[in-house]
Amino acid sequence: MELALFDYELPPELIAQYPAETRDGSRLLVLSRQSGEREDRMFRDLSTLLHAGDCLVVNQSRVIPARLSGQLEEGGRGVELLLLREVDNHCWEALTRPAKRCRVGANLQLADGHARARVLRALPLGKRVVEI
Repeated sequence: MELALFDYELPPELIAQYPAETRDGSRLLVLSRQSGEREDRMFRDLSTLLHAGDCLVVNQSRVIPARLSGQLEEGGRGVELLLLREVDNHCWEALTRPAKRCRVGANLQLADGHARARVLRALPLGKRVVEI
């Protein structure tokens, strides 16, 4: 499968900034495979769109814009942070890659030097608490 198959134009003003009042009130973009036509629907319409033999995949993750690339201040080696949740003011639980480079006390430059982070604590499974 090619990644380009997932490319489509989505105007920023159509991206939800807040969750719908009720879960079934969220918007649903329907793409017809036959015609390529797109249709705006509501999530509550999903049962009318599914047919016998269809596969429905449920994802319960919550998405935040949280992937940060950077470098260690000492040595300049590349690192990546995936912020999972805020644990305190400016402090985040994050997955780090590679985790062994992000030792406690390490200082990171992020966003081409526009931001900095410091690793405060190591947690199991490669997670770290970082202050940004």
